[in-house]
Amino acid sequence: MKLKKCFILVLAVILILCTGCSEGKKKEQPAASDPTSDENRDIVVWGEVLYNDEYQISIDFPSTVTGISVKAGDSVDKGSTLITLFTEDYLNDIKKLKAQADSAKAALSSNDEGAMEAEINTLKKQISTKTKELEQGSNPDLKMLQTSLTQAEKDVANAKSDLQKYQMLFSSGAISQSELDKYSDILDQKKNAKSDAGDRIVKAKEALQEELDGLDTKLNYKEVTLCQQNDSAQMASAELDIKNSKMQKNYLSGNSIISNLNHGIVKEIFVVNGSVLGAQYAPQKVITLIDADSIYVSAEVPEDFITQISPNSEVFILPNADKNLKIKGQVIQIADEAIEKDGDRIVKVQIKLDDPDRILKPGYTADVHFCKAQSDF
Repeated sequence: MKLKKCFILVLAVILILCTGCSEGKKKEQPAASDPTSDENRDIVVWGEVLYNDEYQISIDFPSTVTGISVKAGDSVDKGSTLITLFTEDYLNDIKKLKAQADSAKAALSSNDEGAMEAEINTLKKQISTKTKELEQGSNPDLKMLQTSLTQAEKDVANAKSDLQKYQMLFSSGAISQSELDKYSDILDQKKNAKSDAGDRIVKAKEALQEELDGLDTKLNYKEVTLCQQNDSAQMASAELDIKNSKMQKNYLSGNSIISNLNHGIVKEIFVVNGSVLGAQYAPQKVITLIDADSIYVSAEVPEDFITQISPNSEVFILPNADKNLKIKGQVIQIADEAIEKDGDRIVKVQIKLDDPDRILKPGYTADVHFCKAQSDF
């Protein structure tokens, strides 16, 4: 009985050892083929079709949408009609404003701007000359009056001196009161003459000041008139230029909004038939275009393989939309940072496409193959 138990124990040990050997052999079997292994030579990663540039078209003048020729997702070429507008009212406003600008320019021309400027310069010189004459007393009339006043002052001084002498004679009884009164009257006459001379000078200065004031008024009128005429012409011209410039855009042709891109894709349309645009000249979004020439593929390369990729790497793309297509590409940028995605670290690589038929569209996904050079092995 003991012998039987020992036999069973030995058998169990043998079975355990055999099972361990079998598992060890399984662990030693080679791993399944990895698409990023050296044996496969290509580094294959996931990529997405993106774009760098999009253009938003806005209208900032009064108009109404009368037709929409495209839908979101449509491909368009340069010059393709996108949206049709009713712009007649705005164009009529431009015509009226042009007439106003022409009228303002004609008014300025009829008043002979050059002659008016010459007259303004003459007035300024006259004012400057007369101001000096008034302040310095160099006006000829003022100088004559000042000479008269000076003489009158001398006459008063002489009359005072004579009166003093005759007062002494009168005090000594040499002359009579009537003779003394005669010299007193002479002094009064001289004082009156001096006062009259002073009054004439004041009146002459007042007259000269009134003349200056008149010249100033005339000058101000001429300057304001010329300025208003210039401002009116300039304002009308400036407003006309602004309104014209709103219609002179590379995405406008007549009353139509057209594509200004060589190759574009309609991304989004913000209007419908009958939409009123440009109220109070505020810009209003109408349509957004993707620049199809800016399309590229963004490949997500695991950081373990990024050192094996360079701008010289041979690249081709297999779109998930059609695995039978093989589109060449060129590495144009390798990001200088790694980012985390789904628990892994990846580096984004931007690839320019050799896709003349424009098969790849924004949002498409693809397998991106980076071919290794033979020297890598």
